Amino acid sequence: MTARFFGLETEFGVNLAGGELSPEAVARELFQPVVEWGRSTSVFTPAGGRLYLDVGSHPEYATPECASLDDLVAHDGAGRLIMAGLAEWANRHLQAKGQPGTVFLIANNNDSAGNSFGCHENYQIARTGADRVARALIPFLVSRQILVGAGYVQAGAKGARFVLSQRADHVHEATSSATTRARPMINTRDEPHADGAIARRLHVIVGDTSVSQVTTRLKVGATDLVLRALEQGEVDLGLELVNPIQAIRQIAHAFVNQRPVKLADGRSITAVDLQVEYLNLAKTVAREADNPVIDLWRRGLESWQALNFEPVATELDWVIKHRLITRYQNRGGMSLLDPRIARLELAYHDLGPTGLAGRLQSSGAMAVAVAPAAVAKAVMNPPAASRAEVRGAFVKAARAAGLDYAVDWTTLKLASSQGLADSARTVKVMDPGGADAAPAWELVANLQTQAVPQQPGSLDAILDQAATAPLDPGER
Repeated sequence: MTARFFGLETEFGVNLAGGELSPEAVARELFQPVVEWGRSTSVFTPAGGRLYLDVGSHPEYATPECASLDDLVAHDGAGRLIMAGLAEWANRHLQAKGQPGTVFLIANNNDSAGNSFGCHENYQIARTGADRVARALIPFLVSRQILVGAGYVQAGAKGARFVLSQRADHVHEATSSATTRARPMINTRDEPHADGAIARRLHVIVGDTSVSQVTTRLKVGATDLVLRALEQGEVDLGLELVNPIQAIRQIAHAFVNQRPVKLADGRSITAVDLQVEYLNLAKTVAREADNPVIDLWRRGLESWQALNFEPVATELDWVIKHRLITRYQNRGGMSLLDPRIARLELAYHDLGPTGLAGRLQSSGAMAVAVAPAAVAKAVMNPPAASRAEVRGAFVKAARAAGLDYAVDWTTLKLASSQGLADSARTVKVMDPGGADAAPAWELVANLQTQAVPQQPGSLDAILDQAATAPLDPGER
């Protein structure tokens, strides 16, 4: 592919502390402003992203399709700002009704009941050779957790241990069209959200939810580089794994005591050496803009080789979290099973005011990839060079005109005629870059002449508040 579009879909855990509402009831409270705004629990925002309740009442935000890593990181952060605003609204609403409890939204992948929720990555790839590319990507996905895992304190019959990935224990196949019953690393359901004759959407569902922006950039950027190299030809690194599921769990559980995993050709190889192979492959297609990804990838592997993670101590999620937990343990003389450790771990992923991410960024203990102002801007503004621009403009214009409308990733539709021919009321934009968006822009221009004053709703206020740029971390 000459250009890549990618996006993230993040499911958030919901918790009501001190209350008795079920998770489903909490989710309904949380999404009241969304239903009021769009008459549905699924809406597209003015930035072109999708805000919705997923199966199992998981609040979810899907970024718009992005052509740059900076845009992706900013829009992923914008989704978290919106979710945090919904939680704040829900808490005020519950308090006003005299309903006890505080709503927390958590950007992690596991809950105490053993459920798992995901952070799904989407990459536009060429349809030709897509199956080959997916197979060749599996050893990379299995081993990349040593760099981009979120880390997790896992309790078991023999005590507790720190593992590298929250998702590793919840996948059961390398590739599959299923998503929950037999959760795979790569979901092969064919939903391109583009011209299916030439494009395919690679749906990676094995990744951990990152808190660190820099880890997010590495996770997606490194995967993009490997895809670029694999798409260029019949690359055969000879790295097929005998048992990918066994390997991903072995790597996650071993933590720093990594042992080799078995390859189909009879050799054994460590996760670090697997990643070295993929890094060398990525360097063959890397451009100057990829230098931050290549540099952190290299430094992360060098840290593993030396078993000294100080060089990446503010950049990689699992390193930041493990450092926090270790220091807390040493200060209080507690075991990993101590409830205070569990609270600390949840605070690391908490989107609200009690969350640690903002304070870690302010103190320099967690590096940032984009400025807070860029994240706030992404709440209301679509990414550049993407069809999300016309999608967001349509949402704004239709709402300003007080009209009923429907939107999905490829289609914009007005519910009423507004003096337009049927063919002009429904417009498709199949190119993720928006090359075919001229009819859609004509529809938007028509709507913009019909704007009438509208009474803003609760979600409008939440979006406006989220779009107010916070101070840069160094200025707090």
